[in-house]
Amino acid sequence: MLIKEVEIITGITSKNIRFYEKAGLLSPERKSENRYRHYSDEDVRQLKEIKLLRKLGIGLSDIKSIQEGNLTLSECLSKYLILFIQQKKELEKIIGLCSEIHEKETDLRQMDTDFYLDEIKSAEKDGAKFTNIVKDFINKAQSALPAYFKTFFEPDEPIMDCLDFLVELEKYAARNNKSLTIIKLSMVPRIMLDGMVYICLLEMPRVLHFPLSIFFAHYFNFGYRWVYIYEDTTQEW
Repeated sequence: MLIKEVEIITGITSKNIRFYEKAGLLSPERKSENRYRHYSDEDVRQLKEIKLLRKLGIGLSDIKSIQEGNLTLSECLSKYLILFIQQKKELEKIIGLCSEIHEKETDLRQMDTDFYLDEIKSAEKDGAKFTNIVKDFINKAQSALPAYFKTFFEPDEPIMDCLDFLVELEKYAARNNKSLTIIKLSMVPRIMLDGMVYICLLEMPRVLHFPLSIFFAHYFNFGYRWVYIYEDTTQEW
């Protein structure tokens, strides 16, 4: 089968299929006469497995570890279940407080903000994760992070939302053969690389301070230009 046929069968775009190949998750045969990739039924099966695991939020590095026999499916899912359950608990706290405010309050100026801030503070002591407002000025707050970033990279494509960020982080991990786990997906994601926890920040080029996709050209990235990776020493995110 050619890639267009595989695209129809699996529902995975040609671009993604080629990316999975570059990441080492797939190795289709190349015919010597034309050098075109020819995909077997086994390749299609592998792509469907990749699609299923990615839909569940499993990182590419973990999928590769499963394929290579370095990680069992059960071990992998156990790790992600712990993460998802924790995220669910955190969301339940936020949903509960939002629901309470929605039911009881109609006017922000008359609301007892101290009461609700105390509720948040108490929940955070119990492990709940509310938005850390340090992120509102994180690029200026040098004391919030170590003085020097651990590493950095330039995204292949503009990062305009959380899913863009996820794709670029997975590409970075695949290129550098690192195990990636997303702890918290946001525009300031908290991740684990090879067992170490990091915070990722974006730097916007000074030439453009607003996202406008029509300006994106093939050879230029006018979105966030660099991803800086800092070691998370605070454990407060």
